[in-house]
Amino acid sequence: MAEVLITLGIIGIVAALTIPNLMGAYKKRVVSTELQRAFSIISNTIKMSEVYNESAAYWSYPTEGAGSSSAGRQQALEFVNIYIKPYLKYTWTGRDLIGVKYADGTDSYLRNRLDKTPQFILADGLFLEFNPRVNENSNGYVMTVYVGTTNRRKKDEFIEGRNLFAFTVNASNSSSKVGLEPQWYLNWSCQKLETNRENYIKNCYKNERETSGVPSSVYCTYMIYCNGWEIPDDYPIKF
Repeated sequence: MAEVLITLGIIGIVAALTIPNLMGAYKKRVVSTELQRAFSIISNTIKMSEVYNESAAYWSYPTEGAGSSSAGRQQALEFVNIYIKPYLKYTWTGRDLIGVKYADGTDSYLRNRLDKTPQFILADGLFLEFNPRVNENSNGYVMTVYVGTTNRRKKDEFIEGRNLFAFTVNASNSSSKVGLEPQWYLNWSCQKLETNRENYIKNCYKNERETSGVPSSVYCTYMIYCNGWEIPDDYPIKF
């Protein structure tokens, strides 16, 4: 009897040590898979829209950001209704999902910005919000697409870098080329990430836009993207 109890105790200790790691690894795989799928969904939605609305480089993008004025919000709404909504399969749409936080539990500056443009929840629970506007940094247009993965206890529980990420559609005035990448500025690259890795790690965990002007979710997405869609070992946010 004593031997059985000792054996059970050892099994319990081993389980206590290994199960959290296994669960964390599983959650990481789910997030990585969902990010790749979201990337594919966004890309295919744009391609389908281009069949009916010409190249995305020539779409009628809003002249100001949705978060800057009521006119900007109306322009963004009209843009999404024309170019995105008819070509996206979803189960819910609205503009009332907010409550974004950083990994340390403090409010993100995105907290009151994710209700400015139409939001969509897909059949599998993925969250998408499309935020189009003029891109002052590249003489063209940009559309940020925020992605909420399904590892949320509530539909409006978003934590940058854990279940909220971001992709960017870049459209240039001088070219018909449209790019979809997890970046904010066109000069980002995986090589640049490696040479500034500590900065990316810091800003992925928490960036209040005091210097870079880029949300934490963008840094986090880029770290995963440049690691072959796998969450790197030095990723600053736990799952």
